[in-house]
Amino acid sequence: MAVGGGSADRRAEDLAAAGDGAAGAWAAGAEGERRVAAHLSALPETWIVLHDRLLSPGLSAVNLDHVVVGPSGAYFIDAKNWKGSITSWEGNLYQHIGPRDSRQSVSKHREISKVHGMAAYMAAEAGMPVTPVICLAGHNEAEFGEAQFIRGVWVISASGIAAWLKSQPYRLEREGVERAAVTLMTSFPSTTTDRDLLAAMGAASQASRTRSRHGRRPKARVARRPTPVARVAPRRRGVLGRIVWTLVALAFMAGALVFVTKVIPTFILGGIADAVSASSPSLATTTAATSSPSGSARPTSTPTPSVKGSAAKPRSTSAPVVPASTCSGLTAAQVGDIVGRTVHPVATRAGCSWGTRLDDPSTVVLTLQTQAEYRPSDFQFVSSASQRRVVYGTAYDNTWDSATGLWVATGQPIVGKQTTVTARTNTHVVVSSKDLKITDERARWMARAIAMGVNATP
Repeated sequence: MAVGGGSADRRAEDLAAAGDGAAGAWAAGAEGERRVAAHLSALPETWIVLHDRLLSPGLSAVNLDHVVVGPSGAYFIDAKNWKGSITSWEGNLYQHIGPRDSRQSVSKHREISKVHGMAAYMAAEAGMPVTPVICLAGHNEAEFGEAQFIRGVWVISASGIAAWLKSQPYRLEREGVERAAVTLMTSFPSTTTDRDLLAAMGAASQASRTRSRHGRRPKARVARRPTPVARVAPRRRGVLGRIVWTLVALAFMAGALVFVTKVIPTFILGGIADAVSASSPSLATTTAATSSPSGSARPTSTPTPSVKGSAAKPRSTSAPVVPASTCSGLTAAQVGDIVGRTVHPVATRAGCSWGTRLDDPSTVVLTLQTQAEYRPSDFQFVSSASQRRVVYGTAYDNTWDSATGLWVATGQPIVGKQTTVTARTNTHVVVSSKDLKITDERARWMARAIAMGVNATP
């Protein structure tokens, strides 16, 4: 039997009794939850649907409209009974209200971020991946069309939610679904749970977080009377002292300038290997970079023999030749299909890079790094592991321009439209959205496609 909207109904009644105008919005929200619940009731018995759950029991009244777990995993579904029409544009969601000649368009970026954050919190608490979904339940929901993946959240019409869930790739057996359902039921109890029990759960959760945050209790400090410190009048520097300090400052600035202009470019470009034709053994050559097991390229050079009795004359060389990249199992052709451009491998100190020209690292549009381990300071990988998901954020490309970054820790799911891949290694992808002239949402799609290709089962 379809249910849902209980806590929203109660909230609407309380506000109406107090004469608060917000009661109507809460009542509309409850109606939207009931519509979504009715569509979810069409799922087969292999699916378990929970309605109106508490996100942080005993600590907050924030509720989860619908929590669904089935053969394809766990989902947090937030019902949205929005007026007007809903469309997507350049990686964002918009609500359009009013007649065509005076229509108002409102961005739903904050709602998407909120739903994404709630799903991440659920994943960390329950210890399993949770897919965030916004389910459109307004009167015009069918006009939205097919499901769209917007900023890490699926946006789906209520009439298509059941079919979409059943179409997702299966990852859990029946026993796995039941275990996940028990975990979700206990981690996120019903909003009708006894208040005393909720208070006890909240106190236990708060105590556990305090212990994990602070560790051992610090030893009690014994109050001591502060020892007075005699002030010493600052000694004025003479002319010679000021000259010395000025020279030191100038020397420091000169060293910093050398570091910026010489060392950093050398560090960035030092890993670029130029493959030169080996037509003459006496010609100075640099062997083509080969990928190490970790994916890093190490150029090796051959010294130029000296020529007696005559000065060495400059000799022309053929165009650089770099073998097709198979770094981390990806070829340049595969990368080109994803980014929509012809790309070539560019050797770097760590990981793999692809650019539009062989001899120009500034044309790099995509960088990939895989590593067996990560440090505690790599907070993106830490977040990916703790929240059981892919993490997106701002990164920097070869020219230090801001770019779109993806991080996924080993063992975490990479969810695509048709399939889900489990990361076999810690993976970091950087897409130069500025150079490719694409939106951040499109760059995220490219990064996810690269990560799925790298971690696909060989």
